[in-house]
Amino acid sequence: MDDKIVLWGNKVSVRSMRKEDVEKMLHWSLHDDLLFYDYNFPYMDIEERQQWFELKTKGLKRCFSVFDMQGQMVGYMSLRNVSRLFKRAELGIVFDPGELSKGYGSDAVTTLLKWYFKELGYRKMILTVAAYNERAIKSYKKVGFQKYAQQFGEFMNPKVNPLVDEDFKHIKKYFRKKGNKLEVLYYKMQISTLSTE
Repeated sequence: MDDKIVLWGNKVSVRSMRKEDVEKMLHWSLHDDLLFYDYNFPYMDIEERQQWFELKTKGLKRCFSVFDMQGQMVGYMSLRNVSRLFKRAELGIVFDPGELSKGYGSDAVTTLLKWYFKELGYRKMILTVAAYNERAIKSYKKVGFQKYAQQFGEFMNPKVNPLVDEDFKHIKKYFRKKGNKLEVLYYKMQISTLSTE
């Protein structure tokens, strides 16, 4: 992976992730809302951090660290399911819960997309987002992503069951029981060079 990639946005800088960046994520805040419990960055020992880094960066996968203008790491983005043939990839985004709603995510994604489309010459970027994650969906739409499909997938959060928990009845419509599993609705979103020209 080219460690020399550094991209500058209006609020953030984005560069290729380094192994030492994983340790910084261990010090991130935790989500207050139990609905986002499984979005918290897990604690990992040195060996687990090494394995995580290798998993995220092997093959055509790429990981990028996001920093605010003071040099604090506030998030990371990943490209997976990269297809050079079809010129597309899937975007993954994780931010420090304590740094949300500051415009860092939108700026980071916009900055990465400019490089992805103009420098690499890719044509399409896709992502998957839980239907209840309204803040993220709004942010993705802001930078040009559009919903093109939806599907149910397993809900892995052991702390919440919106089908029975009164505190989460406002998002109950996005969940269903299938066998003995709880499933949640996911939206597939995309942005392409056709929609950005």
